[in-house]
Amino acid sequence: MASAVGVLVMGAAWWRFGPWGRGWADLRQRARARRRLAAEQGWEYVDERPELLRRWRQAIVESNDGSRARFVVTGTLDGHRVTVFDAVTPQPKSPWDFRLAPHTLRTVHLAELPDRLPLVVVSRHSLAVDTMVPLLKQAALRRGHRLYETGDAAYDAVHVVETTDLNLAERLLTRGVREFTDDRPWLEWRVDGDQLCYVGPYGPALFREDRQPLPELRSLVRLVAELDPRLWGEAQDAGPGTPAGRRATTREHRPTTMYRGGPAHTGVFPEGTPPAGFRPWRVRLPSGLGSAPAVCDGTLYQGSLSGHCFALNAATGEERWRFAAGAKVDGTPAVGDGVVYFTTEDGLLHAVGTDDGRERWQRRVGQSAPLALDDGVLYVVHVPRDVMRGASSLRALDAQTGEPRWEVRLPDGSASGPAVADGRVYVQGAKAELSAFRVRDGKRLWHNDAGERYMATCAPTVADGTVYIGTGSGRLDAFDARTGEHRWGAQASGTIDKSPAVLGDTVYIGDSAGGVYAVDAVEGRQRWQLPSPHGGSAVTLSGSSAWVVSGVGNRTLLRLDPAGGAVRWRVPLDSPGSDPVVADGVVHVVTMKGSVLAVDAMTGQSQSKWRSARRI
Repeated sequence: MASAVGVLVMGAAWWRFGPWGRGWADLRQRARARRRLAAEQGWEYVDERPELLRRWRQAIVESNDGSRARFVVTGTLDGHRVTVFDAVTPQPKSPWDFRLAPHTLRTVHLAELPDRLPLVVVSRHSLAVDTMVPLLKQAALRRGHRLYETGDAAYDAVHVVETTDLNLAERLLTRGVREFTDDRPWLEWRVDGDQLCYVGPYGPALFREDRQPLPELRSLVRLVAELDPRLWGEAQDAGPGTPAGRRATTREHRPTTMYRGGPAHTGVFPEGTPPAGFRPWRVRLPSGLGSAPAVCDGTLYQGSLSGHCFALNAATGEERWRFAAGAKVDGTPAVGDGVVYFTTEDGLLHAVGTDDGRERWQRRVGQSAPLALDDGVLYVVHVPRDVMRGASSLRALDAQTGEPRWEVRLPDGSASGPAVADGRVYVQGAKAELSAFRVRDGKRLWHNDAGERYMATCAPTVADGTVYIGTGSGRLDAFDARTGEHRWGAQASGTIDKSPAVLGDTVYIGDSAGGVYAVDAVEGRQRWQLPSPHGGSAVTLSGSSAWVVSGVGNRTLLRLDPAGGAVRWRVPLDSPGSDPVVADGVVHVVTMKGSVLAVDAMTGQSQSKWRSARRI
């Protein structure tokens, strides 16, 4: 009897925790995540819709036996109707076959087109040469269609388009699709009537919540609009109420801010006084944060891991709007002329109106370093996956429309944001090489490759005809901005990965192991050091004061006397903090736990740490 009970217990445990049990648990988890997506977006959720799978069966499954269209979410995204569902195929057929999970999934993403589009498939993968392309050729020829195809050995890519219009195919392939696919290992679209489709690869039923379908749906919606807005029909006409129409109107000039305060990254912010009735505040955003905020014209802009860009009232912390980008928002936003610009983890650059939180335009730029905005032009550095071996590029985009002005290939890989000053753009390479380009046309003016060949991610700082850079080995170097000649070098204790701050004849840096330093801007001689074994953030300057995040675990905001490094006050943080940002007499810091703080810049008055932060 006991042995029989043991067998039953073991069988129940195997059924619950074995491949069958795990498979059903995974399906339930996916259903919950899809319902949550529908609730967040205000979309429709249906557990099953058989007609969807009947329509797409030959395209997405190999067998008709037992497959079902499950967890269907439908709604409107960026003005277009979209659908996402799973083709669920039971595997294996025999309950005694333990080699496979009980379900095989392919996630299908659909975007409705206003008209039939003659695009069949675009793919990028080395396997496409031997598998996808011959099958497509054979299928297309049977239907009597013409083919246009191209290969690019440098990208290991083959693109195939079935169309009766070779001009359309050329536009799709040579201009946008290749750029669109650079950051993904496999992309596949199909069109059936008026549906543009992306079918994910085969995979287990396990569904990770951080792999939501929104980025793929947005990619489909934007793919054709990026290449030729006319293909979407009249929806993209530039009427007075559309984003294109708004771009055509004359905009009033508004303040500008970005990473480290401005395009030269000096870390110097305008002086000011807190608004009347200001009270320190602290709010908690839905997810952890990493980069510093941008504060402009009374509004704080902050990206988050949740895939949102938040706009908060800088005086009160109240939410003004949030923009759902669909992927993690990277870096400090750039703000100017009523538009906030930011990049996301999936390689998109978004331009969103500061007044209403509505998207003006977007463009795929790939993974990028912090943006620089100057005189109506956005400067973007593409960061390769392997910065020590990969190639980088520098782009100049029209800030009003997102259209490219010029693009140049950098001499080496780079993870550094660009700095702009006096008609030149400066970029530091991953091996501490420094290059200068002309803003008018991207012509390279000089290149200094005398770096130490040590990992460098610090964006340059430009002040008074000198370019300052930090490196992974803790070296601070100064170069002549006009010629690129090396002037001097100074050594810190740890990595310098944040742009130096410069005010008058002094350069201020924080490193990863030594603390905060003040260095003579002419000779590179150290003037003072505020030691800390955990280093310090970048230094922020305004008037006659400086602010930095340092101390144990980088959990303390300090106000310093920039002349001698004396500490005026300290404010504890709940976790490591970002670089401080000062605006209108208030210093703002965000922490890795998602807290956003506003502290009186001169007195250090802050909301008590014992008082719960308001959640956004």
